[in-house]
Amino acid sequence: MIADVRQHLAAAPFEPFSIITSSGHRYQVASPDHAGVHPRGSRVVVWFDDDSSVTLAALHIVAIEKNGSGTNGSA
Repeated sequence: MIADVRQHLAAAPFEPFSIITSSGHRYQVASPDHAGVHPRGSRVVVWFDDDSSVTLAALHIVAIEKNGSGTNGSA
């Protein structure tokens, strides 16, 4: 899934997407600047507009979905 996250972040043009975890949480990535992948691919950090962030272990990322909205946050 990390390769998929990297591919979505590098897409041109960028399309907002959500990262879904094994717990069922959804984290929206509104722009390429809102997420980053650890160089070893072990974690993904998602930053939100309220200056908060979440670090996701690669093993817990179960799906990625494109979404049309430009909002971000967790559900």
